[in-house]
Amino acid sequence: MNSISGNGVADASAPLRNLARWTLSDDPAWADPLIARQARLLILDSLACAVDAIGVRTPVHVAAMLEEMGGKPQCSLIGQAEKSSILAAVLMNGALVRSLDYNDVQFFMKEGKLSVAGHCSDNIPVALAAAERFGSTGDEIIRALAMGYELFKRLRNLMPFTSAWDGTSVSGLVSAAIYGKLAGLDPERQSHALALGAIRCATPSVVRWGKLSGAKNLANSLIAQSGVQGAMLAERGVTGPLEVLDHRGGLHQVFDPALDLSTLWAPPADPAYIMTSNIKPYACIGTAQCTIKAALEIHEVVRDRLDRAERIEIIMADLPMIRKQQGEIERRYPKTREAADHSFTFLPAVAMAEGAMTDEQFRDRRWEHPDMTRLIEATELMVDPDLAARAPGSMPSRIRVVFDDGSEVVQECLYHPGHSFPDRGLDEDAVLSKFHAITDARMGAENATALAGDVLALGQGGIGPVMDRLRVIGPAT
Repeated sequence: MNSISGNGVADASAPLRNLARWTLSDDPAWADPLIARQARLLILDSLACAVDAIGVRTPVHVAAMLEEMGGKPQCSLIGQAEKSSILAAVLMNGALVRSLDYNDVQFFMKEGKLSVAGHCSDNIPVALAAAERFGSTGDEIIRALAMGYELFKRLRNLMPFTSAWDGTSVSGLVSAAIYGKLAGLDPERQSHALALGAIRCATPSVVRWGKLSGAKNLANSLIAQSGVQGAMLAERGVTGPLEVLDHRGGLHQVFDPALDLSTLWAPPADPAYIMTSNIKPYACIGTAQCTIKAALEIHEVVRDRLDRAERIEIIMADLPMIRKQQGEIERRYPKTREAADHSFTFLPAVAMAEGAMTDEQFRDRRWEHPDMTRLIEATELMVDPDLAARAPGSMPSRIRVVFDDGSEVVQECLYHPGHSFPDRGLDEDAVLSKFHAITDARMGAENATALAGDVLALGQGGIGPVMDRLRVIGPAT
């Protein structure tokens, strides 16, 4: 695992140095046109999620705090006319991208079972802020993101399924790596950037489980901000503990060296991890997207009869992650918005009743209305091993609604519209449909179309025109 120094002693700094060199390499794989297309679509989707979250509680509080603190006008804050510091942009824009639980989601194989890896686009604000500060080209942003998505997966693979640490912990290193690549750091300074990002990354899994709080929406942006800050210090010559990945006083409890640290700097995988990234058509937890699609497809059939529904079965893939999520009592009977958008009982109920799944479905604590509480009580959560076998790489679902007269309606969804197939990536029409549904009311259709055009044309030009458009967004109409 370790390199051996000249005196025969294992060099515990070798893993981080090897990783730093890997993050800075311009591997030809990152120049693949399919990867570039995928990255542009993921940027576009993330910006739509951020625009939709303007005015949402957590980002509003973040904005108020940042206004009080002030900052050098370096980078754009989405929805605000004035620029601020790069650290403010990473925190603010990261909170916006994440707060509605609407941004992309990735799955991966964990201990032989498909599981949730996380939300790699949480770190897209890092790339955009660094690119704005350094004048990076669109092509440079794309290569940095492709590397960042790959690193995200590799670090998650080093976290056991039963880990007490949240998956966002990986972003301390990912954010530092993205910043350092776009800042043009040399391998030595990049090594220290990763070390300084790593020492502040460990985040307990309670941010994602139990009585969900506003911390769920801020966990990654706080870590990313810290990672970028560490990289900025390394840029100026501050050093970090390079042994952090392979020392008994380091991060063994977060990233297990027994799972093979050398996988971190292995050649790029095929397919690249970014090609497996799914967008969420619906504003809720990633593992419920197929459930929502099935619920929406039977809306017209059941909406006028839901008061007569005696039993609702939500049948999902038999996977450890699904069983764990189904077992969370706070999700079954949500008390907060954060729990409601993770609830396998409330989400299909409101989708069947209203025929939509956007931020509007969480209005006025909708999960506590009598019609919803009755449907929640009538819902049983189940699993079926056959579903996962029929839809590899997906989180498929089936809904069965049984009425008081004995009749029933059954609907199944194996792949939702935002699913990404590794050989071709995302459906551009699905991404644009979601983008315009979100942004047209905020920006006007003409401005939204111009923003989409700028993002989809990212290449040799810089990110400036995109960020300029994002600072002039008014209230929803």
